[in-house]
Amino acid sequence: MVKRVLLAVCLTFLGVSLAQAESLARGERINIPAGTMIHCRVTQTLTTKLNFQGDPFTATVSEPVMVEGREAIPVGAVIEGRIALMERPGRIRGVGQMRLTADRISFPDSRTFPLSAVLMTAYGAENAKVVGSEGTVKGPSSRLQDVKEIGGGTAVGGVMGLLFHHPWMGATVGGTVSLVDRLRRRGKDLNIPSGTQLNYQLTRALEVSREDRREVSSQRNPFSSN
Repeated sequence: MVKRVLLAVCLTFLGVSLAQAESLARGERINIPAGTMIHCRVTQTLTTKLNFQGDPFTATVSEPVMVEGREAIPVGAVIEGRIALMERPGRIRGVGQMRLTADRISFPDSRTFPLSAVLMTAYGAENAKVVGSEGTVKGPSSRLQDVKEIGGGTAVGGVMGLLFHHPWMGATVGGTVSLVDRLRRRGKDLNIPSGTQLNYQLTRALEVSREDRREVSSQRNPFSSN
C-alpha cells in the first residue's frame, strides 16, 4: 500500500515537472532589464561623406546576452536601425557626427522585437567618440591640421617676403592664401568601418519569447512524419 502511494506521488511530481518543462519550452518569456548591454558589430561602412540622414544600418550581436543563466539574445541576432542624425564636418570649425538609433532586433529564427536602446561606446572608428545622452558619434577634429596649414603658409610667405625686403607683407599674403584654400575644403569626415564594435544599453526592459522548437521544426520540414 505504501509503495503504491509513493509511486503515485512520484508520478504526480513527474507529470507536473514535464508539464512545466513543456510550458517553458512553448511559451516562456524572458525579461531583459533596462541597463543591459548589447555588444554588436556594424555590418557595413557608414560615413558622413556618402550616407544621409534616415539611411538604415544593421549590426550583428557578437556576444550572447544572458539572464539568470538563460540565453536571452543569441550571437547572430541582428539589430536594425537608422541614422537619425547626420552632419558633415564644416569648414574650419565643426566635426562630422552621426546618431545611430536602434529600432528592432531580429533573431536567427526570424522572431523580431522592438528595441529601445542608446549607443554608449564605439570601438574601431578612428578618432571617433560617443557623446551625449542620445549616443551621438562625433568624428575627428581638423583644427590642428588647420593651424598647421595656415601656419605653414604664413611661414612660407614670410620667407618669400624676405627676398623682397617685406617679410610681414609676405607672411600676411601667405597666411591669407592658406586660409582661403582651407575654407574651400571641409574637415575630416566621420567614418565607421564595417566591423566597428557598437555597445548599446537598453533604456527600456525588453521581453522576448522563446521559440516552440517543435513548431519551428515542423515548419522547416513539412514532410516529416509525426
